[in-house]
Amino acid sequence: MVGLLTLDSRIYNYGGFLQEMALQDAIKGLGYECEIIDYEVSQEFNTFSLKRGIKNFSFDKIKKKLTKEKTTPLSSSVSDSITKRKRAFDKYRAHNLVLSKKLSYSDLHSVDLPYEQLVCGSDQIWNPDYNIPAFFLNFGRKDCRKIIYAASIGKGQLSGLERKTYSKLLEFPDYISVREDSAQKLISSITEKNVELVLDPTLLHQQEYWMKKADDSSLNHRNYIFCYFLNLTDEKVKSANDFARKNNCEIIAIPYLHNEVEEYTEKLEGKILSEVNPADFLNLIRNAEAIITDSFHATVFSIIFKKNFWCFGRNVGTYNMNTRLHTLLGYVEMQDRLIEPNDLKNKMHCTHVDIDLHNLKMKQNESIAFLSNALEIS
Repeated sequence: MVGLLTLDSRIYNYGGFLQEMALQDAIKGLGYECEIIDYEVSQEFNTFSLKRGIKNFSFDKIKKKLTKEKTTPLSSSVSDSITKRKRAFDKYRAHNLVLSKKLSYSDLHSVDLPYEQLVCGSDQIWNPDYNIPAFFLNFGRKDCRKIIYAASIGKGQLSGLERKTYSKLLEFPDYISVREDSAQKLISSITEKNVELVLDPTLLHQQEYWMKKADDSSLNHRNYIFCYFLNLTDEKVKSANDFARKNNCEIIAIPYLHNEVEEYTEKLEGKILSEVNPADFLNLIRNAEAIITDSFHATVFSIIFKKNFWCFGRNVGTYNMNTRLHTLLGYVEMQDRLIEPNDLKNKMHCTHVDIDLHNLKMKQNESIAFLSNALEIS
């Protein structure tokens, strides 16, 4: 059996959930039984800080940020929407993921785990701010094959202390693959092990796979621009509103965080949907006239469904979050789709786009071959 460790899908992040499901199904498609390790990150990681003198940014805090409500009182309708969204998401999760029993960090090291292979991936599992050593697979029995699939770091460089810590942790995996060119160069400078460049798990499947997933949605909207922003700014709002008006379409948007419903409602001119499960997310992209986003995975599915899309660059503090987008868009030769919000005014028409998936298909075959070879035990 294969044990799959990834970022917790219960933070209600669409991209995070869909890549988790995609990797699980890709492993199953190669003929292996697979279950997701239901790993509970705890405060014990505060003792494993990569940054001395800096407040540790643990994954638990990310989860709280994504799931808690604002400290100011929410309207009853918004609070009800939050509850319904979580319920819809949890129901979809229960029907699409195979989970182990809940395991803590100490459990990973003390319980006799049944896995012949361990896979960790994908998304920003190696972001040093998350500070989770288990994501380097520093557990499991001695004869267990340990595979990192499509790890992302989330930034272009590491501090001296981070490099030293990563160097030690990189001794645990038997096979290493990353999602971005920059991550491949960075990790290769730390370890002598081979570091492969592979696709995000969502790109391991054909369009038909995702069409079937989208068919599970009951939403039936038409003539709309789909907006999904991880970081809502006034510039993005203005550009999206102008684009929708110019094309005589309404906006349909999903707030990234549950507690942003009111802000989205106030700023964007259209329908704000909060009670949306992952199938609905896919369906909204599939049926849109165009997609405007700053999300990597919304961009991925825009490409898969061959939609007209525009992606805004995103920075978090001093970190440039666009490296994964550069790599992705390079595969389909659509680097011009990554723009600044103010540049959208020069690209105001919903035109058909012809997306050439030839290079992406070749990379898909290489990525599946890497995963298949890494999993195979002779």
